[in-house]
Amino acid sequence: MKFRPAEWLMLGYFAVMALIVAVFRNRLADGAELLAGYALAALFLLVLAEAERRFPGRKAVRFARFSGPFLLLPFAYGAAARTSRVLHGRYLDVDLYTWETALLGFAPNTAVTAAIGSPLVTEVLTFCYFSFYGCFLIPAILYARGRVPLAERYVFAALAVFLPSYLGFIAIPLTGPALALPELLAVHGPSGYAVTAVQGEIMAAFDPPGACFPSTHVAGAWITLLCLRRHVSRNVRLVLCTLTAGLTVAVVYAWYHYLSDAVAGLAVALVVHAVTERCAARPRTPG
Repeated sequence: MKFRPAEWLMLGYFAVMALIVAVFRNRLADGAELLAGYALAALFLLVLAEAERRFPGRKAVRFARFSGPFLLLPFAYGAAARTSRVLHGRYLDVDLYTWETALLGFAPNTAVTAAIGSPLVTEVLTFCYFSFYGCFLIPAILYARGRVPLAERYVFAALAVFLPSYLGFIAIPLTGPALALPELLAVHGPSGYAVTAVQGEIMAAFDPPGACFPSTHVAGAWITLLCLRRHVSRNVRLVLCTLTAGLTVAVVYAWYHYLSDAVAGLAVALVVHAVTERCAARPRTPG
């Protein structure tokens, strides 16, 4: 059975995470559940690959296999957050906040909100942050428009950004400034209207503590811009640039992330893009 690069990447990640869970099983109350989840997720990819091998002419089967790795990202995200404290045994927000403030001489979240804060700015920046969820529709849109090679390159690049970021949750486990610094948030945090309220509900329901460093929002938004900027119209590129810039500011302004998270997310996207572009530019050896 021949696997695609995105499938190899996802299967390799599952193997690494399963090994981490197995090694630190004594520190995880739900270790057995996580191992079963990784096994089932890997089996899901194997079943999709086998289904396409048996039914190569079925468009629905081909699309299901193409979408498979992306469909597993929510599971991988939540499972990584549940594993985030296995190394340190606690969240490191106080350590990071103290280091970041000492290094810069000011608290970035407080400073950014104080400098540009207003309910209208909050709504605009929160909308930029919310636009990130559109990244998960892009592969299907490209695929439906017949741009399958670009869709596959985008899926691989996005996975290459998200999966190492999930390992970052374990290296530096954080809950984020909104949860770790509630007293400061109450005094210095931004206020908004409808979009801000909706995003707050989404965060409360689907954003687990521990999934903070690096910022997957920043990493995902930037890899989207970097991957697509040469393949879309000027107007679409302008929209992507605007939303990506707004999102990058929003993660700090809205106290979702520390400045360090945003910088790390941008760094991951830049490194992954540079590596994938270099690999794509290499001439292939015939045969």
